Amino acid sequence: MSVVTPTYNEADNVGPLVAALQVALADLPHEIIVVDDDSPDRTWEVAGKLADADPTVRVLRRFDQHGLSPAVMAGLGVARGDVLAVIDADLQHDESILPEMVRRVR
Repeated sequence: MSVVTPTYNEADNVGPLVAALQVALADLPHEIIVVDDDSPDRTWEVAGKLADADPTVRVLRRFDQHGLSPAVMAGLGVARGDVLAVIDADLQHDESILPEMVRRVR
């Protein structure tokens, strides 16, 4: 499973989001793809440190074609999972439902 999370100025949220996703997806093979639009708050750098410590986290830093839809499409384009999901980095989505969603898709 691949979870794509588009980010822009989410440096404070990306760590808690990745931690919550890791808990929710602990029983599933997965990857988390952070797609950042070159955030001025350096979200891409925070995510990069997470990726350095965790091989399930990948970071795609984008310099052009900014925006939510292009970021989602870029993340889906590099995803390796058999099931794809998108979750915002603003911590307003419930990541705990992902395993059930994956089960239903499969």
